[in-house]
Amino acid sequence: MVNYHFLKKLMVIGERQSLINMEKYLSLASENSKMLMEIFEKPESEIQSMVKKIGQNEKDADEITLNLKRDITSGAIGSTLMDNFLTLIEKFDDIIDKTYWIAREMSRAKDSFIANGFHMEPIKGFYASFINILEINLEAIEKVNRMLEVADIDQVKEVRGNIQDMEEKVDEIKDGIIDRLYRTSESISYLMFNHINSIVHTLDDLLDNCEDISDLVLNTMLSVSR
Repeated sequence: MVNYHFLKKLMVIGERQSLINMEKYLSLASENSKMLMEIFEKPESEIQSMVKKIGQNEKDADEITLNLKRDITSGAIGSTLMDNFLTLIEKFDDIIDKTYWIAREMSRAKDSFIANGFHMEPIKGFYASFINILEINLEAIEKVNRMLEVADIDQVKEVRGNIQDMEEKVDEIKDGIIDRLYRTSESISYLMFNHINSIVHTLDDLLDNCEDISDLVLNTMLSVSR
């Protein structure tokens, strides 16, 4: 639930409603991240329903984005906050887009690996690390939601710092994965190498977006607190 101590400072009704509507992104992002964790663990034959659901969530997020942008550009948002809100929308939507890209990549890759007779064992350890990143991503999503709930600006800054710590932790995990990937590059196909490398960078982007969103929320709160 969005913090109404914060919302009451947003005097334009459209601004209040737009921020409330952004909570829908958080719900979709959390659901998609949980399904991705299952997709990394399950065989190709068991993941298609989840890939389809993530795709539907991506379409729902696009609809949210379309409606929010229409409201904002039609004058529902004050000019001082318009840029922040538009950028927030793009960051939230990008998280959903990236989870769908990962789901589709997993579906294609697993199908291709089976068709080409590749053994999955060499890369299962990477998938376990990806699940670890997604667990941190889920926590970061919860922290973003927490930022919208707390009333005290110092608490908001503290939560923002927590998200920054998580992003830095994921950076370390990403670097470790890439180091390990290059060490094992001679024992896996180029297709597998590119698959792992692409996913780890996209997962890292999820945390980067959460950090950017936390910055934007903090800046918005600071601007309406003056």
